Amino acid sequence: MSVSASAKARLEHVRQLLADINARILPDVGFELWDGSTVPRELPPDMPAVAIVDEGAVAALIRRPSMHTMLNLWVTGRIDIRNGTIFDLASRRPALRTRELVGRLDKRRALAAAAKFLFVPRGGPWPLAAIRGDKARAGGGEANKENIQYHYDLSNAFYTLFLDPEMVYSCAYFKDWNNDLATAQRDKLDMICRKLRLEPGERFLDIGCGWGALVCHVAMHHGVRAHGTTLAEDYSGVDGKCEKIVETRARTVGPAADPGRSL
Repeated sequence: MSVSASAKARLEHVRQLLADINARILPDVGFELWDGSTVPRELPPDMPAVAIVDEGAVAALIRRPSMHTMLNLWVTGRIDIRNGTIFDLASRRPALRTRELVGRLDKRRALAAAAKFLFVPRGGPWPLAAIRGDKARAGGGEANKENIQYHYDLSNAFYTLFLDPEMVYSCAYFKDWNNDLATAQRDKLDMICRKLRLEPGERFLDIGCGWGALVCHVAMHHGVRAHGTTLAEDYSGVDGKCEKIVETRARTVGPAADPGRSL
């Protein structure tokens, strides 16, 4: 497919700008452009590099330089990191304030490159565009329930992708860095129980019990009478291994709730 003269000019402006950044700010980080060329031209095979997959990604960042734009480009693979992670890039950033780093740029070159992309389509897709604002809607019981369900009721299949088998949705306790996540989460549950000094026959209430990992653990291993409450519908119900000794409830909150309802 032939490339227009204007597209070639945009590519060259970006290449020159990135070469300036590489020379003045990030000498240990390279760049890979959508035509396959690299900055520096002889990019070492093991050097961390930022890959820009299409020119629409550049246009999007110029028109709206924000974390939201960057995240959309990241999750769709239009901007990626080769030979490393975001931590590798961060470790190579000079220990200077952002204002000082920007001051090192060739301003004319940066403005000339930006001008070339003002009317270039930003492309897509934009999967995060449909997500509502960062601030949860405040209000009564219905609003609280909506806020909870918006985050947690995505489906259990989603959370099993990155949680342990017991679906513990909180930090783990690694007694040994070689332990897997499941072991670290069990160790965390054990540590909680030791701190609480649980005794058989005691009553245990977990408000916001999630998938019930902690209530199951205390009931099965410490002989307490456990009860868990949650607002999320997909959380309610404990699997068969401990449903006979643990009570869970998806609880309604706010004015609609019965004030005398037992927990």
